[in-house]
Amino acid sequence: MMKLIPSRSKFGLRIVSVFALAMALFGAEGWVEAETGAALTPAQALTRKDLACAWSGNGRDSLSLTVNNSSDAPLQIDIPAGQIAVNRPNTAKMIVLRAAQLRVPAHGSAEASLPAAALSSANPLVSESFQSLPVSEPRMDGLLKFLSTQPDAPKETAQLATLCLLENIDFQKWEQYLAPQRAGEPASQSHPTPAQVTQAVDAMGILRAVAPGQTFALSSDSGLKLLALRNPWCRAKAMQLYGISIPGADGQIPDLGQLLHTRPGDNCPICRQRALMQQGGSDF
Repeated sequence: MMKLIPSRSKFGLRIVSVFALAMALFGAEGWVEAETGAALTPAQALTRKDLACAWSGNGRDSLSLTVNNSSDAPLQIDIPAGQIAVNRPNTAKMIVLRAAQLRVPAHGSAEASLPAAALSSANPLVSESFQSLPVSEPRMDGLLKFLSTQPDAPKETAQLATLCLLENIDFQKWEQYLAPQRAGEPASQSHPTPAQVTQAVDAMGILRAVAPGQTFALSSDSGLKLLALRNPWCRAKAMQLYGISIPGADGQIPDLGQLLHTRPGDNCPICRQRALMQQGGSDF
């Protein structure tokens, strides 16, 4: 009996094919020669009686498409960035963040696990069936184009940027969105974590690139600003985003090691900002 052999890529795409072992044994050239037909879109695949398509997701960061092919020919399905899927109760929509190709052998099946994001912070975290929709979300065009050039962008950062574009979410609501996904964390883990603050800073940088004319609640959150400037993971980035320079450094951002806050009054950026705030000269 032939085993399922999964393969993974750095794009977060997982393909599982029942013919993967055959490809390994006989080479991919025969497969390429067999795939002479035009690729199908997900919508076209749904109209084919010899194809059975099943979408599934968890409403947040997991979306997959499984296709069973009963025809005599292998085929390819091109899943575009921007493809939207909705759960059966129509209470959660998700969007594919990067384009993917799914190759399905004749009389076989294949599955694609797709990089995806929730289109609403109200999406429940529930694994269930989804179905594709023949609609688009124009507000996501700039972000999708950006992500096509940044294959290693973290999914959490892409998700936060998505919710900023669609809901203008602030950092407090982002923390609430993350709360259901923290199961299994140690009770001593404090929030927000340095990683979550860094994700927010990176999201602000992306938003500045894809929507320079828009104003976002995330960027004007004074609490997040203070967290970012205190966080050694992202302090240098935060200083650039907020337009903060070090007095006496000719506007240059020093090495990250020089930005660490070690004790009160040590003349680090944090202490200087506190002094300015007390004098009414800061925008914290």
